[in-house]
Amino acid sequence: MKKTALTLTIAASVLALSACGNSGDEKVLTSKVGDVTKDQLYSELKSTAGEQALQLMMIEKVLEDKYKVSEKEVKAKFDEQKAQITAGGQDFKTALASQGMNEDTFKRYTKLNLLQEKAQTDGVKISDEEIKKNYDRQKTSLKASHILVADEAAAKKIEKQLKEDPKKFAAIAKKESTDQASASKGGELGWFGPNEMVEEFTNAAYDMKKGEISKPIKSSFGYHIIKLEDTKKVDVKKSFEDSKESIKNDLLVKKAKTDDPNGAKVQEKVAKLMKDAKIEIKDKDLKSALDSFLKKTESK
Repeated sequence: MKKTALTLTIAASVLALSACGNSGDEKVLTSKVGDVTKDQLYSELKSTAGEQALQLMMIEKVLEDKYKVSEKEVKAKFDEQKAQITAGGQDFKTALASQGMNEDTFKRYTKLNLLQEKAQTDGVKISDEEIKKNYDRQKTSLKASHILVADEAAAKKIEKQLKEDPKKFAAIAKKESTDQASASKGGELGWFGPNEMVEEFTNAAYDMKKGEISKPIKSSFGYHIIKLEDTKKVDVKKSFEDSKESIKNDLLVKKAKTDDPNGAKVQEKVAKLMKDAKIEIKDKDLKSALDSFLKKTESK
């Protein structure tokens, strides 16, 4: 996030410069020790992060041309992320400053993320049955532990050990699990709902009974062996109809990220949009800034 956020801040600065007029010797700063002109600032920004800024600006432009994100959507996501930051005891403005941002650039960062989500979920389908299933799952919170390993062979070996002695779960987790955060606690993950874990893990855990240990479950993280420790009922305040659209959006994003964990499909979409935009870079120093996108389409 940090690199993207800093790049976004630089891109915002470049946009601000471009809106100031055409006079390159116009001063943006004066002082007793010397002035800084727009040309000088542009040159400095270009040399330090010009290619990254240009990439970001063009990604934003081609996605905005293809997909629509409303101010209401941006505000909702902005408020949600702000609440998450402040709930952790951080001052919101201080947290943004540590990432090189202010509220305006964070809103722009939020909008860009939403645009990327629109591109990633384009063509993904979610059925009414999946939405209802997720809503019903929200009425139950699970407490689980897991052992995470890199390959199937290691998972099957641990599965065999646990069949022989299920009581060894915590000890094996401490010794073998690659999830260091939970391994130190015997694999304990604490309480979670249906939208907090990867899809494969969630589906397996919600189909288990208390005390049961799963077979190896493959996800983008590796192979999980899950132990369902406990369950408890949760009071869901919103009706299904009031929750339906929000659940659908969450599931779309989750499914899209499961199908495209590295974002390769999104990059292909952006590359095609850039090719269709007939981009011509006028600044010779930035001629190769978009090669990673434009040459993608040429190689096909």
